[in-house]
Amino acid sequence: MATPTNGSGNLVEEFEESFQACLNVLTKQEASPCVEKEEVKVEVERFIDLARQMEAFFLQKRFLLSAMKPELLVKEDNNELKCELQRKEELLRRHYDKISQWQNLLADLQGHTQYNKCQQQTPQPALQQAASPMQQPCSVQQSVQAQQMAAAAAQQALQQQALQQQQVATPRPPPPPAYPASVQRR
Repeated sequence: MATPTNGSGNLVEEFEESFQACLNVLTKQEASPCVEKEEVKVEVERFIDLARQMEAFFLQKRFLLSAMKPELLVKEDNNELKCELQRKEELLRRHYDKISQWQNLLADLQGHTQYNKCQQQTPQPALQQAASPMQQPCSVQQSVQAQQMAAAAAQQALQQQALQQQQVATPRPPPPPAYPASVQRR
């Protein structure tokens, strides 16, 4: 095992050398499995030890830096928050893109149902009412509400069409026979 070093330059150099030694052991073309296993184990342990030392060194320096210059920590936190905001803005942009795609698909479906409506001459006011809020959405909440209303209206229209088809396809059963007026109920 390597002894800890004082300077970060020496530690980094030792770390790089250890990493190269690990790679060299693994890429060596000699075929002696007994020696290789032992050699690999030694080199990997050395590499892990140096990695721990280097991590401890940088953590110590970070601790000293945070004690001496706390404004740097605030700056770092600020940068992390900015990155998080950018990530969330990108997520929102993709969400808006998907919403617009779904709105276009819904508008196409509504246009198709309106075309069918013109052919059948049966007015469906629920679809017309749901289509009007989608013209100019002002916010995400209004857009989502408009989508929900349009989806509900489209679903209601489909249910009405299904009921009309069922009524045409299946005749109603005859009403049950009426009781004579002279029979008393208990």
